[in-house]
Amino acid sequence: MSRFSQMMPMKTGAFTDPVSGVRENDSAILNEFSGQKLPVWLRLLTIVGLSAGLWGAIIWAFISIFG
Repeated sequence: MSRFSQMMPMKTGAFTDPVSGVRENDSAILNEFSGQKLPVWLRLLTIVGLSAGLWGAIIWAFISIFG
């Protein structure tokens, strides 16, 4: 028996999914947040605001360095 198999128990078999436990835990967490979505206008406002902030930071940095 190798040292790795002693440290980390694994299922044996040709068609087992080694990440099934992780996927189940992630889906349980996502189910808590998927019930209520923000309104479309608020999501668009957030995207536009973040984009404008990013471009503002890029332009400010460019002017600070080269201006």
